[in-house]
Amino acid sequence: MRPVDFFREKFRDFVSKNIVYYIFPVILIAILYYSFLPFSQTYIGEWHDIFANSLYYTLVDHNYLVAWNNLWAGGFPITANPHSDKYYLFSFPFYLVFQNLTIVNVIILFHLLIAYFAFFKLGSLITENRNALLIFSVFYAFSGIMLGRIYGGHHLLLYGLAWLPLIYYFFLKMVLYKEVNAWNAVGLTLVSVLVYLTGNLYHFVLVYLVLLVLFLWYAATGKVGRNTVCYLVLSVVLTSLLLSVKVIPDLGVTSAVIRQDIIDPLAGGGSVETALSSFFYGIRIDSLWAQYESGVMIGIIPVLLLIIALIYGKKEIAIPGYFAILFSLIWAGAGKSVFAFLHLLPIVSNFRNPGRIYGALLPLLLFLALYGTVILHERLKNGGGFALTDEQKKLVIWGAALLVLVKLLELPYQEMIGAETLVSLIVVVAFVAFLWSGRGSEKNLLLFFFAALAVNAAVIIAILPVAQSPLLVPLLITGLLLAGFYLFVQRCSPGSGKSRLLCGILLAGIFIMMMGNIGNSYISVSSPKLEESPAPTIIQQVRDRIPGDTPLMAYETGVPIWHMDFTYWDMVNGIQALSVYSATYLKTMPQLTYTLGNVTYFTPNYIVDTQYRENGIVNIPNVTFAVQNISVYIPEHVLPTVFALRGEEMIPLTLVKYSPGEVIASGDLKSGDIVILKENYYKGWKVNGADAIAAGTMVGIPLDNDISTVRFVFDPLDYKIGIILSVLGVIIALILLIKRRDVDRIISRFFPPDAPMASAKDKTKKRK
Repeated sequence: MRPVDFFREKFRDFVSKNIVYYIFPVILIAILYYSFLPFSQTYIGEWHDIFANSLYYTLVDHNYLVAWNNLWAGGFPITANPHSDKYYLFSFPFYLVFQNLTIVNVIILFHLLIAYFAFFKLGSLITENRNALLIFSVFYAFSGIMLGRIYGGHHLLLYGLAWLPLIYYFFLKMVLYKEVNAWNAVGLTLVSVLVYLTGNLYHFVLVYLVLLVLFLWYAATGKVGRNTVCYLVLSVVLTSLLLSVKVIPDLGVTSAVIRQDIIDPLAGGGSVETALSSFFYGIRIDSLWAQYESGVMIGIIPVLLLIIALIYGKKEIAIPGYFAILFSLIWAGAGKSVFAFLHLLPIVSNFRNPGRIYGALLPLLLFLALYGTVILHERLKNGGGFALTDEQKKLVIWGAALLVLVKLLELPYQEMIGAETLVSLIVVVAFVAFLWSGRGSEKNLLLFFFAALAVNAAVIIAILPVAQSPLLVPLLITGLLLAGFYLFVQRCSPGSGKSRLLCGILLAGIFIMMMGNIGNSYISVSSPKLEESPAPTIIQQVRDRIPGDTPLMAYETGVPIWHMDFTYWDMVNGIQALSVYSATYLKTMPQLTYTLGNVTYFTPNYIVDTQYRENGIVNIPNVTFAVQNISVYIPEHVLPTVFALRGEEMIPLTLVKYSPGEVIASGDLKSGDIVILKENYYKGWKVNGADAIAAGTMVGIPLDNDISTVRFVFDPLDYKIGIILSVLGVIIALILLIKRRDVDRIISRFFPPDAPMASAKDKTKKRK
């Protein structure tokens, strides 16, 4: 056989065996998000937050690598913003190539596929059954956590969530399955780097808190050897090096910024039982934050399978998994528990929305649920029964006791329990009692699952407007798709009647999950209708009144997030907006006016009364003109972009160059003058090679000799150090990958590896 024919045959064989598992999520995405096409002026999810998180480094793509740009939020250096995806490899290249923010739609849907395949990989540690892997990967990628983030416009959070299963994958391979080597250490490093670079700092920290709980259990029980610790430390060090270009500036900016709102890390917690409502129906756990902040929505079936895994599974998986879940429930309680002090620890004290930890926990929940499915399938196949051993009963008692203890510590903060929460609690208690009794046959167990499905569907239909949803047709098509997959499974993987019932139950669980997410309106699109915005007309009239190529600075009076269309048009036209939406602001935000001598100078070139949209009244004292009843004021006296102070006299300078990171001006400057750039002061600015100082809140320097030209350059030291360390990290990572066998051999001499635990692949080979 010719080599070409050989590879063609291999490719055909691969496609025939895998095409269903690769194309299934693509078809599901197309069904649910058909309405966002075409891309023009339409965004998946809430466009205000999408704009707020992306405009500042997608509309300045021709200067993408600079450390500072005047169009960024109030002069804030995005290179030092922890919640920025400026360096994320799966977003910024799309922006650079297409130069259109609407490409974010493609990026978002692409990350649903990443989430699907990431969990597919994680689940392979438990089973090689691709049908089961497909089902639980769909549970993850289309859960309320993922779709809710899309709905809220929190695409940066979605990016990080998509990769979390792979963090668990590499961690469990090393710590649980003892596959400790340089390859897996570098794998854990690279995935961790990707999650941080998405700007999803929340879930980066929270997932490692969950992993810390797992690690502490393994360490306390003597199941973590020095060899494993060595590789984990290697991964942490390598991660720190690779992230230096972002982490070092992120840390450096912390003392120079303030939040746009005050964070109360104890606000918005939910009780233990509300977690069930979150898992079953996608109901938020608190009354403070929006539903998508804590609504998990995977349905009742994965939770019941999770319970099976915790009761019948191996202790090495079940017990640390239970403690991780317990910790997450405590964390989600926030200020409604005596464990509230956890939220006051360093770093996490800057976090809000305690229910977000469920996003970090979800891959582990579904991993355990998949494990429960494997256990259930084996027992149904072999007729092993479901009676509990004495040891299992003891573990159930201890688990229940710990849960009750956590609940008792919440009682001083207890609120009324909703009817749906009570139903959830009854179902779970009944299921545990059913297993405890030991009288449940295989038939009765499956009947319990069917009854639970009915309860799940009934509650969702009762509390959510599913019947009124405009997406009923996509929901019905989704049902047909799931039915088609069920027929495919029966044809290609025939099994016992009980196995077929189990598969049907799981697919019905997916349908109910999708029904709940549609009822929650998580599948949505929006349009900023930029062509209807008055901003372009206002900008044109301002330019007609301000001659020349003067760099313009605008101030809008309204709440910035509700006027992102103005921010958009400002940036498109090269206008710096002083009032913009950002999670944090530099403390050196310029004042609106400055008085020099007897003259009051305005910082912006013009003021737009966008607040009129909110209250319907004119909110500025002077009006130059109005567009669609939105008033605009162009002051007579405006500070130049670069000027000098000579005593109380303002000396304007001629602007020679105004570009990202570099501003040059000329004039007759004397010794003793203070030269000032009308930008927020931040460390890293240099003037003619010397470090700039804070001139009030702006960038300045006193002159010690007569000169005619000044050159402002943003050249921060922490940024350069970060680049050097990140490049060093890349070199080390490449060496580790190329020389991984030599590295493993050297480390094993000093730290002998632990005995490996059988993985799903090993078990399959053994059975064969």
